[in-house]
Amino acid sequence: MRTASSVAFVADSTLGLSPEEGLRYGIHVVPQQVVWKDKAYRDLVEISPEEVLALLEKGERLSTSQVAPEDLRSTYETLLQAHERVLSVHVSGHLSGTVATAMAVAQEFGERVQVLDSWSLNGGLLLVLEEARRLLRKGVAWEHLEEALAPYRERVRGYVLPETLIYLHRSGRISGLQRFMGGLLRILPVLEVKGGRVLAGSRVRGFKEGLRRLVELFRRDFPTGGLVHLAHASNPEGARTLDEALRMEGVEVLGTLRAGAAVSVHAGPGTVALFAGPRR
Repeated sequence: MRTASSVAFVADSTLGLSPEEGLRYGIHVVPQQVVWKDKAYRDLVEISPEEVLALLEKGERLSTSQVAPEDLRSTYETLLQAHERVLSVHVSGHLSGTVATAMAVAQEFGERVQVLDSWSLNGGLLLVLEEARRLLRKGVAWEHLEEALAPYRERVRGYVLPETLIYLHRSGRISGLQRFMGGLLRILPVLEVKGGRVLAGSRVRGFKEGLRRLVELFRRDFPTGGLVHLAHASNPEGARTLDEALRMEGVEVLGTLRAGAAVSVHAGPGTVALFAGPRR
């Protein structure tokens, strides 16, 4: 039987934690890549979250790409020198090629490395990883871990509120007409992360109403409460307002993360998000 203490945990940088912060959670963070002017920069290593946001605000076109195979390989090799096994949990395969790349690299290490798709990102990824850790501590067999984790993973949700439509338009998620009309009427979409996909949810008039809608959506999906992580892209005030609204309803917020490069590039600076999973 493999216990959590004999396993090292790996996640990609969509987690919203720096490598140093990740280690405090017992998680080894490998960098996604941020692409600017046809050059790839390793997230949190060669380009900082502040630099990503500054470039976006200047109107620069950025994109994100999967973790490089060599970064995964070197991380697995290093960790296996001190641990029996490695559990590598990543951003949804519907949103990034990181899971597929990690699975290909993991084959080089046999059963010592297991790769799981979180079906989420950021706080949702963290919730899934922590549930996997809990299951291992409970005694779930290594070979049955994904099966045991599946019911929890299916119930994890994310709700993402952009502050503006500019970046959704740049990333191709909405048309120019939708951006114009939304800006004219102050309409913002609430994006829902469910089953590994980002879905268009309800629309709200203005950011304050959007924050209230995030709380309503959480209550809809978790009527008896749940575990919550918040995230934001250079909008601590928005995250604090959401945190206070949740706490007023008796919801405990576990922490607030950086939104990360992927969320920032596609939804833009100012974005606030709520990720939730069932209580265990």
